[in-house]
Amino acid sequence: MNKNFILLFVLLSTIVTNVVAQTQKDTIYTFFSKEPVILDGSDVDACWTIADWHAMDQVWIPFNEVMDNGDFEGKYKVAWDKDYLYVFVEVEDNILSDDHSNPTDNYWNDDCVEIFIDEDRSGGDHLSNNNAFAYHCSVFYDVIDGAGTNGTTINCKKNITMVMDTIGNNIYRWEFAVKMYNKSFNYNNPEISRVFLTPKKLMGFSIAYCDNDETNGRENFIGSVEMPEANANDSYKNSSFFGTMLLVDPDHEWVSNTVLPVNGKKVSIFPNPATNKITISRIPEQCNHVKLEIFNVAGTLVRSMKVTGVQTTIEISDLKKGIYFLNVSSDSFSQCEKFVKR
Repeated sequence: MNKNFILLFVLLSTIVTNVVAQTQKDTIYTFFSKEPVILDGSDVDACWTIADWHAMDQVWIPFNEVMDNGDFEGKYKVAWDKDYLYVFVEVEDNILSDDHSNPTDNYWNDDCVEIFIDEDRSGGDHLSNNNAFAYHCSVFYDVIDGAGTNGTTINCKKNITMVMDTIGNNIYRWEFAVKMYNKSFNYNNPEISRVFLTPKKLMGFSIAYCDNDETNGRENFIGSVEMPEANANDSYKNSSFFGTMLLVDPDHEWVSNTVLPVNGKKVSIFPNPATNKITISRIPEQCNHVKLEIFNVAGTLVRSMKVTGVQTTIEISDLKKGIYFLNVSSDSFSQCEKFVKR
């Protein structure tokens, strides 16, 4: 690979059509679940076996702080059907804390998964309205948001069904089925504003974790998308900073005419940006010998190796800070992804 290839890759990465033209660099492609999803906190459902892991690795509070090893690591997957958006979260948290008996009191200062959803990706203020939602999902299955009249804080348990499970030492999983509502949502009569999901739907979506290590408040707030420092804690009131989600049904005729990652061949990298290691996942199973090459922005090859298996982890602590390109190739496919070493 040379400079011309890199310039071509960057150019192609910015050329998209139709609905895809509206997406951001952090767009995640969420695939339709053909089979019913059983909420049990396990990842055995068919939808989870094909879904990509996405990293929760952006420290919003304190901004860009490097967290201690073992304090927190998080990742998530998403899927959908007509009735629900499904979210699967796995976190490592050294201290699980929820010290407020009243679920609507200081809910952001307890450990919780926070799901941000803007149903029509309209962006803008949602502090005193339901233009978007910021669901704080606690370890006791409370779902808190300012979704009441004029932004009153209420428990939206009917909006989300969830199950939490402990799978190892300090390792927890949440599985969510989220109902979708438009901006006319009224808690006393929610079904009239219910939105059912369809292919090509573009939504605002981010996810985060409030981390409290048994103190008086939240030590860290870790999210899924990059945020400007001045707005790092604004997602609870401004949906313009949400990431972007595009709903995809691989069997839908639209997919064959649109530039999208191929479901069975979409290699993903996490975390990104990364400090010490990157993990490459979803390498096609049928490829026995896959070559990984890392190039810097000048087109110079800085790392090359051959791997087997659907997932592998690469040490990058010796690389200089900056932008790199990872080329994944075999006899049957080739894919290039950009990542940031910080």
